[in-house]
Amino acid sequence: MDDQKKRETQPIIGARMRELRKAKHLTLKQLAAETGLSIGYLSQLERQDADPSIRALNVIGKALGVGINWFFPGPEDQEGPEAGLVVRAGQRRSLRFASGLRDELLSPSLSGQLEMVLTTFEPGAGSGAELYSHKGEEAGYIAEGQLEVTVDDITVLLQAGDTIQFSSERPHRYHNPGPKRTVLVWAVTPPHY
Repeated sequence: MDDQKKRETQPIIGARMRELRKAKHLTLKQLAAETGLSIGYLSQLERQDADPSIRALNVIGKALGVGINWFFPGPEDQEGPEAGLVVRAGQRRSLRFASGLRDELLSPSLSGQLEMVLTTFEPGAGSGAELYSHKGEEAGYIAEGQLEVTVDDITVLLQAGDTIQFSSERPHRYHNPGPKRTVLVWAVTPPHY
């Protein structure tokens, strides 16, 4: 098993979700009522039998009083001059979503004012049908493929080499409408994960 596969965080998501839910003395039924997600789906996430959607992680985090960044594993215990400065290609923390999206954290830490994420969209993958918003600002660079982005009531189709920037408080969504994968580098401030 390669380093990238070892760093998949689904087991961490389930374990952290269960740990925090229990610490807050919530049952799965209570968490389901707070999030609008089914008890069965929440149970599958905790047992690592399902991949989460972006929306699910956002609503679960909100219900548990944490940001989505809480689900990422903590930085590896690094020593030496690179600690906190460099993220090596084979040591990225990542999240895979049920929609066919994969986020890799490019920032060595989420404690600063800026976050960088490499997102890979399989054909048809996206953030979901509903527009969503959060505090901050984001910018993206399309490194490969194409991405359809909707901000408010404006929809644009971006191609490799294009960039986009907007206030994250504006309702938005995105998806890959093409037949090939899309690779996007996001810069987000403050860190959203």
